[in-house]
Amino acid sequence: MVENNWVFPKPIVCRPALPMDTPGMLELTRQIWEGEDYVPGTWTDWMADPEGMLTVAEYIARIVGLGKLTKLADSDWWLEGLRVHPAYEGRGIASRINDYLLAYWQRVDSGVIRLATISKREPVKYMVVKRGFKLIGEYAFFKTPFSKPGLPRPTKKIFESLTQNDVDEALEWLTTPGKNRLDFGVMDLGWKFALPRYEFVENYVEKKQIWWWQGRLGLLVMVKKQDNSENFARIRMLACDRKEYLTCLLDAHAFAQQQGYAGVTWKTPLLPGIQDELSMAGIIQEKDYTLQIYEKSHAVE
Repeated sequence: MVENNWVFPKPIVCRPALPMDTPGMLELTRQIWEGEDYVPGTWTDWMADPEGMLTVAEYIARIVGLGKLTKLADSDWWLEGLRVHPAYEGRGIASRINDYLLAYWQRVDSGVIRLATISKREPVKYMVVKRGFKLIGEYAFFKTPFSKPGLPRPTKKIFESLTQNDVDEALEWLTTPGKNRLDFGVMDLGWKFALPRYEFVENYVEKKQIWWWQGRLGLLVMVKKQDNSENFARIRMLACDRKEYLTCLLDAHAFAQQQGYAGVTWKTPLLPGIQDELSMAGIIQEKDYTLQIYEKSHAVE
């Protein structure tokens, strides 16, 4: 694939977003995901972020693209929200926004920057690999509705809420060398992925969204799916030894059912043999594409 070097009659300007760009952002996102884009709902917070960078691409006074760089923790950054106006797709605008944000990150910090994209977005994958990003992990999407109450697996005392006193122990448990308890070494923070840190675990504890499984055999993070049309739980993290994955997953399903949810959605790491195990258990992949996580280390490092 050859990256498009479209020549525009007038220059495209990438710059920090301003409040006056809001109407242009709304016009752009109105045509994305059939008007269900999440960007309008987070735009104000993104603009107020004191450490990140929200940028727009402007062409002849029209907003034709945007992107967000977010600092998750010291030396841990995330690229998100890359959008290009449908009328200007395929003209290299995404690459210009991406390069603008990468240059900003190179100037202000070090460490690692990551992003996520779905497997069928070949132009995005080509763009980030060309800029030195490496694929570190891949997830398949799953969804299980609870068709009838039934008799779920007993979960009494199987799941135990973490307290503030457990944060250090949980962090050590997640990062024990050689255990590979955390998929690809990163935590799911809600469509953002980062190395496990004290503040991330503490945040889940404060929100009562994290549990020990079977004493200290695993950790579950489960949140309410942000979709008013479905009362589903979303499993964000299922950390356990590889051989225990299916058992822990089934227990998490039963736990969600006992909490009154109508079903569960989650992402399963594509590790050897894991999809066969799920298939044999009657769990079928929801989508025909996967979520891929890429990362890039700072040039100085």
